Amino acid sequence: MFINSRAGPGMLCALFLYLFSPTGLAEPYLAYRMQAKCSTCHVNPLGGGMRNEFGAYFGYNQLPASVSDLSSAQMGRLTDFVGLGGDLRYNAEYQQDDSDTEASTFRMDSAQLYLALKPSSNLTFYLDQRVAPGSAINREALLMYRFDSGHYVKAGKMYAPVGLRLEDDEALVRQTSGYNFDSSDNGVEVGLEFDRASLSLFVMNGTSAVSNNDKHFLYGLRGEYLLGGFRLGSTLLSNPGDQADELLVNLYGGWSWREWTLLAEADLIRVDHEDGTHNERWAGLFEVNYQWRPGLNLKLTSEYLDPDRDIEENQQTRYSVVVEYTPLSNLQLRMGWRSSQGIPQQPERSTKKLFAQAHLYF
Repeated sequence: MFINSRAGPGMLCALFLYLFSPTGLAEPYLAYRMQAKCSTCHVNPLGGGMRNEFGAYFGYNQLPASVSDLSSAQMGRLTDFVGLGGDLRYNAEYQQDDSDTEASTFRMDSAQLYLALKPSSNLTFYLDQRVAPGSAINREALLMYRFDSGHYVKAGKMYAPVGLRLEDDEALVRQTSGYNFDSSDNGVEVGLEFDRASLSLFVMNGTSAVSNNDKHFLYGLRGEYLLGGFRLGSTLLSNPGDQADELLVNLYGGWSWREWTLLAEADLIRVDHEDGTHNERWAGLFEVNYQWRPGLNLKLTSEYLDPDRDIEENQQTRYSVVVEYTPLSNLQLRMGWRSSQGIPQQPERSTKKLFAQAHLYF
């Protein structure tokens, strides 16, 4: 996170958003409610990962119910050219499935460290490293050049910009597509930023590996349009291969009114195999957020998955109720209940889960 001593139009815009926007976290519903783009709060223009100077200030002062004296909005700022960030999520969980198997556990959900180097105002080297659980894994390592117009070019290891940037990697739309915060890839992305619209064009290996394993690349296009409290977006992705060709099309959007923010996404994935067979999967998500006071948000989520449209009665549903409370700066507490329902022949996939999570961020 970086603070420039000479505030330009971007900082003035950020200050305007700070003064006239409600509180929230760096999740899609927050951007929709603010009627802002993800780049308002994040180093990565498409959201997720490290927060920029406004994102850090917003999360420290505007998000919590009370501002803490134990930390600072600039705690990750080392110099004008070097910034650090981090996220840590620790869970306590209880789960029971339809076969009466029970499990209780404490677990480290995730821990990330972020580094951003800015040798110039337009050029950024960005690193996103997962340090827990398990061994350290690099999630993003890229160079980004941002033009004065707001357009940008990125090259390196990065996330494919597909649909809503949901924090929950277990969401059915993220698990079904395979494009989430656990699946980055090497490639190049060009982003065009306009007043009410944004467009991303990207080419990647399509393998989520260090290098490509065939002569084909993944090609994608993602666009969004903002109209007041309503936003609509879509992603088109093609990943041809020697054994199979994958096509993904999704439509997503949201609407914000007073304390309410609604999000929705529908994904259709078709895989055509070399032997002439094919598979079509469909996944959907509908989310309601109600934020009636500073630092407190209620999230209701309904999800649906059809893993093979040629097979009847194989659908999966998931419903969640989550309360998010941010009592102090840089600390969020979450508690939720989640019900997943699969086919009767697989009772282990029909589960009820209770969980509590402590989230530290800076």
